[in-house]
Amino acid sequence: MKAEQWSDYVKSQEEILRELKKELIRIGTTKQADYDLMKSQGHVSSSTISRRLGARWSDIILRLDIKNDLTLKALENELKRIGSTNREDYDLLKNPGQLSSSAICRRLELSWREIVAQIGLKPARVLLPKKELLKALESEFERLGSFKKEVYREKRNKQQFPAPRVLIEHLEMSWAQIIKACGATEIREYVADDVSNQELIDEYKKISAKFGQPATIEELKKSTAYTYEIYRQHFGTIGQLRNVCGFKVETKRATPVITKVDCKRELLEIYRKYGRASYSQLQEKSTISMSTMIRKFHTTKINEIWDEVLKDKVDSTADKSTDLSDMS
Repeated sequence: MKAEQWSDYVKSQEEILRELKKELIRIGTTKQADYDLMKSQGHVSSSTISRRLGARWSDIILRLDIKNDLTLKALENELKRIGSTNREDYDLLKNPGQLSSSAICRRLELSWREIVAQIGLKPARVLLPKKELLKALESEFERLGSFKKEVYREKRNKQQFPAPRVLIEHLEMSWAQIIKACGATEIREYVADDVSNQELIDEYKKISAKFGQPATIEELKKSTAYTYEIYRQHFGTIGQLRNVCGFKVETKRATPVITKVDCKRELLEIYRKYGRASYSQLQEKSTISMSTMIRKFHTTKINEIWDEVLKDKVDSTADKSTDLSDMS
């Protein structure tokens, strides 16, 4: 092969590798099957690339030296999804399977701030103190012409003001408290459509991290930017929410259901020992709570409960007597 032909051949191979690297970074993986499935129109198959380069797919990937590029691309996607370049936010809210911030820094041998800048995103801003930020927000809400969270999220001055979740955390206020402090007079309650499951999951993880364990219902009520009812609409129970968030859910053995028959049996036992006990005596001697008794008999009057229990006892005794007389 002549020198000129060899030069063209090398250039051709370099072009193939360059284009392949760009496409693999876009896809986010070096797996051969994923490439063939997800490649853009106009890109040749992996087998064609191997044939042209005269190398196996695994050897081609080694030549590309693409590991760090994929790490940066995956991080960029995660930070955009989370809506923050803050390192703590990333470690808390990243999807399972993603590298930790410290692992990324070690792999790339760069500081977190340098990595964020290399991706092309802006490092987490230093926010104004609470009083000054609320003052600035007044003007921003006036410019937007709305106190709605979704309007602020989409149309705010992103150079000056953080995303709603970051704002809520920094000010340690709910969204309703923030807009009220900024002059809102009619504060609308949240409805389920205003927030996605992922936003609630991210917030619950953040709140739980502050308490060092999965947040209780009371802790969630005090800390959420929404309402606990919104969480119930989306996830049902606190256990289901914790399960979705990846927290270990401890299940308790279900308490046996107490029936009205159980209550009557308990009262008859007390009657045999102590007679027709008063409300205060029943509170002391019954193993079933009085609130349960009242629910089962649908009355708050203890005399009416005794009347029903003893009437059933008399009727039962009479039935037995009739049966015996028939037998004789």
